[in-house]
Amino acid sequence: MIFPLNRLKMIFAFVICLFLSGCWSHKELTDLAIVSATGVDRKNNQWELTYQLVTPAASASGTSGGNANSGPPISVLSIQGDTLRKALANNELENTRQLHIGNNRVFVIGDEAAKYGLYSLIDTYLRNPQARETVNLFITKDNPRIVVSQLMYLEKNTGEGIHKLIDRETKNTSILPKVNMYNLATQTAGASKCAVIPELLVSGKGEPGSTKALENTITASKVKLGGLAILKKGKLVGWVNQNEALGIAFIRNQVNKAVISFEFSGDKEGHKSKSTFEISDSSTRLKMIRKEGQVIVTANLKVKGTITDTNSPFDAIDPGVVRELERAIGDKLLRIVQEGWHAVNRMQADVVGFADIYHRKYPRRWQAIKEDWAVEFAKIQFEPTIKVTIERVGLMNQSYQKLVEE
Repeated sequence: MIFPLNRLKMIFAFVICLFLSGCWSHKELTDLAIVSATGVDRKNNQWELTYQLVTPAASASGTSGGNANSGPPISVLSIQGDTLRKALANNELENTRQLHIGNNRVFVIGDEAAKYGLYSLIDTYLRNPQARETVNLFITKDNPRIVVSQLMYLEKNTGEGIHKLIDRETKNTSILPKVNMYNLATQTAGASKCAVIPELLVSGKGEPGSTKALENTITASKVKLGGLAILKKGKLVGWVNQNEALGIAFIRNQVNKAVISFEFSGDKEGHKSKSTFEISDSSTRLKMIRKEGQVIVTANLKVKGTITDTNSPFDAIDPGVVRELERAIGDKLLRIVQEGWHAVNRMQADVVGFADIYHRKYPRRWQAIKEDWAVEFAKIQFEPTIKVTIERVGLMNQSYQKLVEE
């Protein structure tokens, strides 16, 4: 008996549905503790894990940060263990719910743990099928437990708020990079064995984890971004400030937008005043050569942007004035790039990717020096050049000060 084609399709679909029916594994939401942020540190030769857990009832309330009726939007749990996985297992001794880290947005690492080394952290995280390699990483000089306990204005979920904070900073100011677990693993396993992670800190003297602070219009303490941590072979070796971090970002060609203040003399007396240049486009081209045993790296930076405010009485219609402005901005950017270079060169930490360039261009020579690359990196002669183009000066060709004086 031959069945029509349409009937055969229906029979086949029915058979497939028989095998797909039912649920082989399920977990109720009431059995899970949803993690939005994680902290890790070393104390008394043990790992300490701190989990920021979402409180569903408070998070669903209409006010940010929780209220007296619903309670705080987050709760914090800390556990310890000889290994990271053992610490996670010790959760069963004091928590009635299973930790769910699939929604974890940020991972805050204490500086003691970072100095000890992060190889085991990377290994444990990558082995966990529930963990996401896209979790954002931070290093803090504070206690990670204090950081993840801090509440934020306008954000019920503090982990989500920190995620938004670094996301906006990377897009709008480019001082600090957005680093996730995958980035850390690939950088640490790269030719230079060096990596960077942004700093997260708590400013102020407020009581961490207290909802009383949210009853005031001014916060006593808040979470904010700081400098940049430098790592070699998975261990913290030093810090750079935000100015140096921006210089590193220029060398790494990772500047999207940035705001630069500079001094410019626009009057006849030569008085210098502050002006602001907002970068809208930036590119960096690196070139490496070996000359008489000396490695020379040239960096050609091209920057475009807009003058957004000034106290200098210049006339932007004058081409000569525009060239002077571009020269002043270029001098300021050149100092920023040099500061970033001197910081990493002093630490012999190649976080700017010169090892990768050397490896590609001189593969045979690389095999002989790769074990001593830190020493070779410190000897590199770095020569940056910058070309600045002012595309616009806003809605006024002259400064407001000059208009008033006329």
